[in-house]
Amino acid sequence: MSLWLYLRFPQLPLECHPRQQECPVVVIERQRVIALNEEAQSAGLKLGQSTATVRAIVDTSHLQLLERDPSQEARALERLECWAYSITPTLERWQNEGLQLEVGRCLKLHGGLKKLFNSIQTDLEQRGFTVRPGLAPNRSAAWLLSHWEQSFLYPSDQNLRQRLDQIPLHLLRKAQANQFVNAIAGLEKAGIQTLGEILSMPASALGRRCGSTFQKWLSAVTATSDTVTQDFHPPHRFYDCLWFGFEIHNQIELYPAMQQLLQALARFSRTTQHQPTHIEWQMLRMRGTNDLFEVRSSEAHGDAELWFELSRLSLEQYSLGADIEGLALNVHQLHAQHTTAADLFGEAHNREPLHNLVDRLRSRLGLQAINQIALREAHLPEYSQYLSQDVAPLQPSLAKQAQRPFWLFDEPHPIRLKDNVLHWNGVLTLLLGPERLEDNWWQKPASRDYYIAQTQTGQPIWIFEDRYSKQWYVQGILP
Repeated sequence: MSLWLYLRFPQLPLECHPRQQECPVVVIERQRVIALNEEAQSAGLKLGQSTATVRAIVDTSHLQLLERDPSQEARALERLECWAYSITPTLERWQNEGLQLEVGRCLKLHGGLKKLFNSIQTDLEQRGFTVRPGLAPNRSAAWLLSHWEQSFLYPSDQNLRQRLDQIPLHLLRKAQANQFVNAIAGLEKAGIQTLGEILSMPASALGRRCGSTFQKWLSAVTATSDTVTQDFHPPHRFYDCLWFGFEIHNQIELYPAMQQLLQALARFSRTTQHQPTHIEWQMLRMRGTNDLFEVRSSEAHGDAELWFELSRLSLEQYSLGADIEGLALNVHQLHAQHTTAADLFGEAHNREPLHNLVDRLRSRLGLQAINQIALREAHLPEYSQYLSQDVAPLQPSLAKQAQRPFWLFDEPHPIRLKDNVLHWNGVLTLLLGPERLEDNWWQKPASRDYYIAQTQTGQPIWIFEDRYSKQWYVQGILP
């Protein structure tokens, strides 16, 4: 049995805009008020009033009129879709004013309906959205009940039909947005006042009076189940923002918002199994351009605490500008998560990964501060290593080549040969070898025999004999 939770956002035309100052704010469409804040209501403004009436009631110097922006509303719903994806994968946008979530199959995961909705309500309040919920076995009823019921947790002794019976006809006309205005007007003239009275009418009489389309809609509203559509596919990017409603004066004031946005990113990464390697913070202004700075990581991960630590270190080097009233987190690209098996009883899990240390140093000192010796595909050792800013663990196949040192001289140092005895800071003793390397045949051919040797002080070194010149050289120092 399906169970649909509809989240309707009646103030979406207003709340999709950046947070406004404490003054009457009105959103208009076609010269009519469609949304207003509490200050505007206290001033005597109401939904449906004309622009002229609004200006007559409230002094325009203390009034902010906003035109409805459907693109802003669509972007807000897109962010809410990504947020809701952590609740259930079966969701969809509905009537361009809310989201339908199929929660019947995930109630056990979230600890029950009450706990789930309390969490939803808390998240939405923190994001600055007003929500009116509706709960029913089908989408149409859930949407309709969001316009009527104050609480989505209906009593256990009431079934869907009993809840629908109480809906007044004038509310039905308002909720239907004039889709069946003529049919409803005719029923009102006949003295019918509630949806229950309509549902009690004989089907033949209702069909003659209201038409087959209205009957099909009533059948959808009273259905005890609904088909599950295709699951929502989130984008391979992430964007979320928070507005404070006041100007930020120091960096510490940004910390709670940063943590909240990073928690949202962590949930999104966990549910999509995609993780970021770098994130972008945007300092938002009501007017003017936004400031931004990036935070990078050597490895892709969705650890909110680690991203916050790196962001905080980067923020210390950032000069906070004026008029900052919001914060946005933007991730342009997410990478598929690669899981690796770990040794449960080993000591590796007790040691901090190398990339965590590197990321902290880079966040504090800058990206250019840390480099790593990396390997390229070349046989001759002096061409096989180079400095790279991409710090990553050494490949196991390369790390196991114990016969080769990781640190090499910039240029091989010559070794003196006297009476068939090698001398370099004393007499050398050969321990292991040879290993022959040949390369560069298309330019200047090279052929070398490499050995592990030991100095008089016991230091192992890596040496080779040039097979063409018969000269010996020290290539590097072994640990």
